[in-house]
Amino acid sequence: MNAIATNGTNDFDRAQRLKKALIVTIISLTINLLLAILKIAFSILSGSVSLLADGLDSALDIATTVLGYVALRVAVKPPDKEHQFGHEKFENLFSIGIAVILVSSSFVIGYQAINKLTNPITAEFTLYNVIIAASSIILKGFLVWLNIRIGKQINSPSLIANGKNFRTDVLTSIVVLISVSIGHLSIGTFSLFWIDPSVALIIAVVIILTAVGIIKEASNVLLDSSPDVETMERMKEIILQQEGVKGVGNIRARTTGTDNLLVDLDIYLDPNISIDEGHTISTNVENALKQDCPVSYIQVHVEPFYEEIEKKNIDEEEK
Repeated sequence: MNAIATNGTNDFDRAQRLKKALIVTIISLTINLLLAILKIAFSILSGSVSLLADGLDSALDIATTVLGYVALRVAVKPPDKEHQFGHEKFENLFSIGIAVILVSSSFVIGYQAINKLTNPITAEFTLYNVIIAASSIILKGFLVWLNIRIGKQINSPSLIANGKNFRTDVLTSIVVLISVSIGHLSIGTFSLFWIDPSVALIIAVVIILTAVGIIKEASNVLLDSSPDVETMERMKEIILQQEGVKGVGNIRARTTGTDNLLVDLDIYLDPNISIDEGHTISTNVENALKQDCPVSYIQVHVEPFYEEIEKKNIDEEEK
C-alpha cells in the first residue's frame, strides 16, 4: 500500500519569493552598473589594470544577477507534465552557468594582468581611483548581506551564489584599494608597478575559486545528494514516534534544489489492522514529517511488521 503526498509551493509563496528576489535584483543591478561604469572609465584614464579587472568583474555581476533572477522565475513554476517534481533544480543549473561565466572572465583578467607585467607601465595615481575602490568595498559588502539574507529567506540558491560572489568582490576591492594607493610609488629605484597587475592576477584566481565552490554546491543537488546524517536520523525519530508505527526502513531522501527534500520510506505496521487504519497511520507520518522537516514530497510504503523483519533492519543499520 502506497501513500503519496506533495507539499508544493502555493501561488502566494511564489509571488512573495519573486517579489523579494526582484527587489534584490534591481538593487544589485543598479549598484553593479554604477561601479562597473566608474571602475572601467577611471581605469582607462589612469591605466590601472587592477581597477579594470575589478570593473570587468562588476560588469560580469550584472549578467550573473540577471541570470539568477531568471533562474528563480523558472524554479518557482509549479510542477507540470514534463517536470512532475517541479522546477527547483533549474536554479542550480543556472548557478553552474554563472560559474562558467566567472571562469571565462578570470581568463580575460589574467591575460590583461600578464600583459601588463611583461610590458611594465606604472599606473597613474588619482584620488578618484581610491574613492571608487573604497566605495566598492562598502557597496559590495551591503550586497553580500542583502543577497545571502534574502536568499536564505526564500530558499534561493542563485541569490546565495550571487552573495558569495559579491563576498569575494569585497576582498578583491580591498586589495584593489591597496593597489591604486601604492602601485604608483617607488622605493628608491625599485618601482612598485608590479603590484597593480599582480593584484589583477589575484582577482582572477579568487574568481576561479568562487566558481569552483558554486559548481560543487550545485552539482551536489543535481546529482541527488542526500541530506546530512542528523536530518536522516531526525526523520526516523519522528516516524517512530507516530502511533501504530512499529518499525521504519529504507529511508531515502534527496534535495530538490532548495532546502526541500523528496523522501520515500517503508513503515512497518501490525499486519492485522485494516487498510483504512494503515492509510491513516501513513498519512500521520507524512503530516508529521512535513511539519518538522523541509519535505516537499513523501512516498510511504506500508509493510506488515514481523519480528524477523525488524531484526533484519537492525542488522543492516549496524553494518
